Amino acid sequence: MRDLPFQPATDQLDALASGQVSSEELLETYLRRIGVHNETLNAVVTLDVERAQHDARAADAKRAAGAELGALHGLPITLKDSYETAGLRTVCGRTHLKDYVPEQDAEAVQRLRAAGAVIIGKTNLPAGNQDVQADNPVFGPTLNPWNTARTSGGSAGGGAVATAAGLTAFDFGSEIGGSTRIPAHFNGLYGHKATWRSIPLIGHVPGGPGVGRWAEIDLACAGAQVRDARDLVPILHATVGPPERDGGFSYTLAPPRANELGAFRVAVWTEDASCPIDHDVVAAVDDALSALKAAGTKIEVRPTSLPVDMTTSHALFQRLLFGAFTYDRSGLTAASSAATLARLVQHPRGEVLDAVRGTFQSHYSWLQADVVRHELRHRWAEFFREFDVLLMPVTPTTAPTHHTKPIDRFGRRIQVEGHSRSYWDQVKWSAIANVAGSPATTIPVRTGRDGLPVGLQAMGPSGGDLTTIKFAELLGREVEGYQPPPAFA
Repeated sequence: MRDLPFQPATDQLDALASGQVSSEELLETYLRRIGVHNETLNAVVTLDVERAQHDARAADAKRAAGAELGALHGLPITLKDSYETAGLRTVCGRTHLKDYVPEQDAEAVQRLRAAGAVIIGKTNLPAGNQDVQADNPVFGPTLNPWNTARTSGGSAGGGAVATAAGLTAFDFGSEIGGSTRIPAHFNGLYGHKATWRSIPLIGHVPGGPGVGRWAEIDLACAGAQVRDARDLVPILHATVGPPERDGGFSYTLAPPRANELGAFRVAVWTEDASCPIDHDVVAAVDDALSALKAAGTKIEVRPTSLPVDMTTSHALFQRLLFGAFTYDRSGLTAASSAATLARLVQHPRGEVLDAVRGTFQSHYSWLQADVVRHELRHRWAEFFREFDVLLMPVTPTTAPTHHTKPIDRFGRRIQVEGHSRSYWDQVKWSAIANVAGSPATTIPVRTGRDGLPVGLQAMGPSGGDLTTIKFAELLGREVEGYQPPPAFA
């Protein structure tokens, strides 16, 4: 029972099916751990104890009655606090939403409940999902369980910490520029970004609340953070598919392209002058390549057929990202605008100017970017005829320290091998898959010099979620994989 909260969700589902543990017992295990550890970590920001206990008892009764069960039946999980939940507050880190209680679940939440998941509560994130750390003026920062002086990552940092520290079976999240994969890398998890538009984001904030719940913000997609890559498969089976409004349209996940590590065709892209990586990430690349070579995997480093360079891809990402952010203007406060203006005066060119231009670009300008995006997606499809996955870093370093001035977004720096780099270098590698609309899965590879986890990511063809997941599963067996944080085991 001591190891139970750290087991893969698939093993927990097997234990539930065999009667080794009940849903009610598993839920109480997680509630006890939340009671002991969450005050320190600040990962779970809202609990739904009474409903979760009711749903767990109902799940056990349904199983005992021999009824047909869903793919996640009886499994206690958490949700990123950007998904609307009926009768349970959805804050999304925004002060003006601190008392917002939706009347209906988000589409993905409905599907998780229909699959039998028992929802424990909601996890922390930055205000409006718009940061790579989980800190907001309502709930404060989430701390990394490997070193509480380090960030959890973001935006789905609370969910990553809850999963890594054994407070939930898994966390269901979302991302627009690495928000599931970056926290997974920082906390030693498998994190997955689903193919763009494969899981509806109806009822995800932002858009909502109100009629805005029907908006599905550009670039954004659903994802999850888990302790074993296999756990991602039932999650996708429970949530992938079109909304009712799309009528006869159907979306089917392609089967894995290979089922043995040696059978994958792997492209590797780990060096780029516009976003250098540090010693720990280089060591993770070396470990992964050693494992792939031992398996007989076909590997090509930096193939000439890569459809884009990072500078071009990231410039396009910024235009699309800041165009998407214009829908949610609640973060454009006097204080944040003053901080941005001050940085623009100090540095008239560069990322501050890119952000301002992207935020206030014309619709025609956005349409031009959108056309380029879709042409690039076509080139990625051509690339993935030659390769099954593309192995890349997630961020340049392990988890950095907390940034304590969330408003001053363009005054932040990180250190990469002794060199000062933009804080936002953290999204450059991950954003490649967001622009492409492709699935990507983070793999925990090793522990770095500073005792923090180091991961890599595998990007695949659109619709090829099961390919990147299978690759992550197989490679994860040959490297360090998920390990419980010692202080919370």
